[in-house]
Amino acid sequence: MNDLPSNVYRVAQRRFDAIPGSPWVYWVSDGVRSLFEQLSPLADLDPPREGINTGDNERFVRFWWEIGQWPSADRRHVPFVKGAPTRAYFDRLDEVLRNDPDQIRLLPGAALRNQSFAFQEAVAFLSNATGEFRARLIPPGSMFCSTGGRASFPTNLAPAGLLGVLNSSLSRYILGLVNPTVTFTVGDIGKIPIANLEASASALLAGTAVWLSSAAVRCDEAARDFIAPSRWDTGIADQVAAAARLAALEAQIDDEVYRLYGISDADRAAIEAELAGGSSLDREDGEGAGQAGVDEAAQREEPEEAAAEGAMTRQELGVRWISYAVGVVLGRFQPGIRGALGSAIYHRDDFAIGSLPAPDEAEFDELVGPPERFAYVDEKGGRHLFSRTVEQALADLALTDGVAVLDEGHPRDLPALVTRALALMLAGPGDTEAESAIFDLQSVIGGAASDGDLRAFLSKDFFTRWHLRWYRKRPVYWPLQSAKRSYGFVLFHERVDRLTLYTLQRDYLDYKLNAVRQQVTDLNQTAALQTGASRRATERDAAKVAALLDELTEFARTMERIVRGGYEPEANWIDDGVILRLAPLWELIPLWKSEPKKYWERLARGDFDWSHIAMKYWPARVREKCRTNKSFAIAHGHDEWYEGG
Repeated sequence: MNDLPSNVYRVAQRRFDAIPGSPWVYWVSDGVRSLFEQLSPLADLDPPREGINTGDNERFVRFWWEIGQWPSADRRHVPFVKGAPTRAYFDRLDEVLRNDPDQIRLLPGAALRNQSFAFQEAVAFLSNATGEFRARLIPPGSMFCSTGGRASFPTNLAPAGLLGVLNSSLSRYILGLVNPTVTFTVGDIGKIPIANLEASASALLAGTAVWLSSAAVRCDEAARDFIAPSRWDTGIADQVAAAARLAALEAQIDDEVYRLYGISDADRAAIEAELAGGSSLDREDGEGAGQAGVDEAAQREEPEEAAAEGAMTRQELGVRWISYAVGVVLGRFQPGIRGALGSAIYHRDDFAIGSLPAPDEAEFDELVGPPERFAYVDEKGGRHLFSRTVEQALADLALTDGVAVLDEGHPRDLPALVTRALALMLAGPGDTEAESAIFDLQSVIGGAASDGDLRAFLSKDFFTRWHLRWYRKRPVYWPLQSAKRSYGFVLFHERVDRLTLYTLQRDYLDYKLNAVRQQVTDLNQTAALQTGASRRATERDAAKVAALLDELTEFARTMERIVRGGYEPEANWIDDGVILRLAPLWELIPLWKSEPKKYWERLARGDFDWSHIAMKYWPARVREKCRTNKSFAIAHGHDEWYEGG
């Protein structure tokens, strides 16, 4: 009876009860079963919890870049942990919540769960789009969603130690035992047995993994912790080296967790073989892709999720530097200003995340490079990518009102200003290599975008192929252009106010129209004095300029109609989100009008009557709805409009 074939198992019935739920996992070794019998589950130590269900994410959830400066002292908007992470240990926090419980609790289906744990440090978890379970550290100050924001709030366990255990292959295996389906609940995660983390070195290793992941996030301009893009000269190699180091750390964490849990070499080999062979964890996760997908479809027509992290190409790195230069020119990024977005300054203290201390000098060198790789180190230890002279020159380039023009020869011409910013950042003022650096970068983007023509690239491909994807169809920069894109503006959305369109008309478009009219007159007068081939050539030129005049005239008429129709954004419009603020301008965005137009039509139908924009355009309709909808009345600051119903 002891010499059973390898595919035959003999297990006492009572041993199945060791694993919560008594799953019929007959192949599990006695060593793994004993973990459930001898160790406390996570639920008994720091139980996983669910957070808020807003009942209407379109109304209460924004991407952080939509709402301007935050977080505010009154916590009007707060970071919102929602959605599956793309990386373990530390990741971007893209969403923010409009923190208005008085409105939220009135909505059908809304739930304000576990609010006593709001703003505490947490270890959050959810499977990503491929079903791989990942945990990440969330610093204090966030609130949590009911699906993507499930988290443990460590008080009995060290957060870094818990991170190491949850991101190990052993935890993924255990989750597959307690629930072999594709959907994980907080109850399932709470069943993971927890060893004595104080006896483990995994916390130290996991802390380093958090620093590494954080350093990668800080190179992504769509992250609110953004410092600067990866270096133009060594960025690709730096990323490859960092990824290799993180992979090595994760292997060490796995080793330590298996040691901590007393898993034998034979059991470990069996576990890893099962995981590699395609367990339930390798299938598409129902909670991350199924249930969350249902939640999004019902509550918000959300843009596609950010693509999973992958190796950056030289072309993408080039576009990221161009985008950084655009942000500098439009006043969004401020190199040399500590604490500003895109500061291009690295400080050790920036890597003190929650309870995780800042790295020491040696580790800091590993993360961002030694001091000699930087232009200078300031009196507080900040490592600056650019010299003081370059920082000042970039500040002088910035258009503080956030308005640039796509008009060659104009002092605010965006391509010209971007070229100057890139020359400063990549080569330094007066450096003879500046022109070479710009040519190199333009040749890189030319592989698949506008043949390396920066002006053509910034008039279309920059937005349609890159910016809209990076910012999840909620763009930071708005391209307002004439029908054939012969002329236009690029606006930084945070600077758009009630006078912006008036300013564009008066200070830019009127002058351009007058100049083109004069050009048509001059060409016609010249042609009248010519004969033969010269006259025909001048007439062709006059026809082209006349066509431009027609295009600009129609552009001006459309803008005038939109202004007269009520487009005078107030400061509170920013609460409504980028796409609603952009919607009334859809006719001025020929390269991407479909999405704004769709939301304009939905505004007209009354889908967003909680918004300030709806109140501006359809006040009577909105006030009528407030009579029977208390949450709408609160949203508009007029509780007295509510009459019941």
